[in-house]
Amino acid sequence: MTHRFALPVPVGIDTSPEDGSVLELTRLWITPEGPAAMCRPAYEDPKAMGQVLAELAWHFAHAYEQLGGFSHADALTALRTGWVEGHEMADAELLKRTQG
Repeated sequence: MTHRFALPVPVGIDTSPEDGSVLELTRLWITPEGPAAMCRPAYEDPKAMGQVLAELAWHFAHAYEQLGGFSHADALTALRTGWVEGHEMADAELLKRTQG
């Protein structure tokens, strides 16, 4: 059963080879408690996954531009700012947990 807020499967995925050359990397849902995610690392080197995340940010910026109210560049800048702030909050939370 598909959740009514699920995104559609991209064109061509349902007919792509099932040999491991095409695979789903993540499912990410926003809940009242925060993000809920399932992730599959696709590369041995995490740096390559970071490059995928950068491309994903580009796609999110495009989506914000399509909704209106943001240029692609402004949305991408905001996403980068949020990335840094999110890491700062996570680092602070980790520090708080480890210090007692």
